[in-house]
Amino acid sequence: MATITSGGSIIDVNAIVSGLMSVESRPLTLLAQKEASYQAKLSAFGQIKGALSSLQTATDGLKTATRFSATKASVTGDAGFTASSSPGASSGSYAVDVLQMAKIQRVSTPTTSSFTPAAGKLTIEFGAVKDDGSGKTFESDSPPRTASLDFEGSTLEELRDAINGDATLGIKANIINNGTAKQLVLSGTATGADMAFKLTGEGGLTDLSFDPAATPAPTDPMYSVQAAQDARIRVDGIEVTRGKNTITDVIDNVTLTLNKEPVSPATSLTGTLSVSDDQSAAKTAVEAFVKAYNEVASTLSSLTSYNAENKTGAALTGDSTARNIQNQLRNVLGTSIAGLTGASSLSQVGVSFGKDGKLSLDDTKFTAALGDPEKDVAAFFTGKDGVKGFAETLSTRLDAFIDTDGLLNSRTEGINSTIKSLTKQYDTMEARLNRMEERYRLQYSNLDTLLNGLTQTSTYLTQQLASLPSASKPQ
Repeated sequence: MATITSGGSIIDVNAIVSGLMSVESRPLTLLAQKEASYQAKLSAFGQIKGALSSLQTATDGLKTATRFSATKASVTGDAGFTASSSPGASSGSYAVDVLQMAKIQRVSTPTTSSFTPAAGKLTIEFGAVKDDGSGKTFESDSPPRTASLDFEGSTLEELRDAINGDATLGIKANIINNGTAKQLVLSGTATGADMAFKLTGEGGLTDLSFDPAATPAPTDPMYSVQAAQDARIRVDGIEVTRGKNTITDVIDNVTLTLNKEPVSPATSLTGTLSVSDDQSAAKTAVEAFVKAYNEVASTLSSLTSYNAENKTGAALTGDSTARNIQNQLRNVLGTSIAGLTGASSLSQVGVSFGKDGKLSLDDTKFTAALGDPEKDVAAFFTGKDGVKGFAETLSTRLDAFIDTDGLLNSRTEGINSTIKSLTKQYDTMEARLNRMEERYRLQYSNLDTLLNGLTQTSTYLTQQLASLPSASKPQ
């Protein structure tokens, strides 16, 4: 007897289901494309916000009035000093002679034998050494400035550490080994003639007593290494003294820093100080602003462009928010500021728009504007007499774009909300399509099984009929 054999699949279930699902999943593809377009918008607004934040930083750099009145100081000659100037310094040239630098007082124990301390007390009294022509005297400050140390140790190192560990003493200690003896060197912590100090030792510290006004004697247990003194300089022939080597109150808004004094037989070091306007800080700030704005303009342009040849737009082509930002920025930069007596627009200080919509700085015009008091460039950028300057005006407008409650955040929140909705729709549709695919696959698998069974039955019947005796065949 013939047997029924399996003939395999009759239909290609995978191909049929795949074809059906490609049609059924078209809405899912459209959702994915739509979500991708919103993701691109989100990224684009992120780029815009970054560029606007950089512009605001550059704009805030224009709010400082001193940038537009900066000065610089230069020194020539064997001057013995350096100089710096701040805004408000008058331009000019000054002859400056350094006669002597301010110094701290410094005293030491003997060079030939090491001092061995013991328990005792050391009192430090601050004042100045006066000379009335008949002799020197030490005049203590009024009210007195005194400090004291109670010492319980027995070595020079312990004494040094005790002195250095008490900041109230006003002196510091070092130990120098000269090859013959260890010397304890006591130094003041501040320069100036009125920072001289007198030492009074008691008990095991008696030999540290020292009077800076006393006439030195070979038998003194302490000797002077350096006397406290004021700095002395001449400015345009006028001699002045100060207690420090950094002098800020001789020339308005100019700081002189003494770093060298004459060595005998020379009695002075002479230099020329020149003070002039310094436009570099203002120019750097304006250049940074121009660059930052042009970055914003380029970003907005590329994100809103349309390629007519390819008939494709950018992420924000036709977007009203991007267009609104472009228009508002152009309006602020092109509007004159009312209420200022000097320059009232960017173009008047050398900053103007080109045909490409970007800003450029005319160095010549900007330099001339800075040098013209009537232009009052500082007032234009920073404001004056209650009138907001350009920098504050633009910065306020930028706040409206990039603050947490600003235009961009509102727009991106809306986009994020849309993306979440699309993601939810996508997930729902994807789940439905998965179920649909399973149903299709089951249906067509069942159909394939049915067809396969019919085929086998047909084959069997054909075989059986073929085995029957022919009607014309003799019996």
